[in-house]
Order: sequence, then C-alpha cells, then structure tokens
Amino acid sequence: MIKYENQCVGCPPERGCMGESCRNRNVPVMICDDCGDECQELYYGTDGQEVCNVCLKHHVDKVVIE
Repeated sequence: MIKYENQCVGCPPERGCMGESCRNRNVPVMICDDCGDECQELYYGTDGQEVCNVCLKHHVDKVVIE
C-alpha cells in the first residue's frame, strides 16, 4: 500500500513555511501488505496485495519443467 506521511522538517523562520504546497507535507511511503515493512518497490501479488520483493516469492508459484 502507499501511505502518505507528513515529514515536516520545521523550516527555519527566515525561510517560512510553505504549508500544504511543501514537498515534505505529503510524502508517499510504500508499505508491504504482507510483512508491513517500508520498501523501495512494490509488486502485485497473486491475491491482489502489494508486496515487497522479499515477500513476492511467497505469492508466486514456482514453474517446474519435467
């Protein structure tokens, strides 16, 4: 899932606060639906969940050629 966080850094008074237009106000953070960890990339699992590359192997069936 993608969650939006307020990562305000408290701009110095001489710079001034930009309010809602500040890029640190609504920062997208990707969270794995399976393990709950923050990650850099998300993949769609077989059941529609958004999962990280570590959890992806639990959502994909292995192909075996005999």
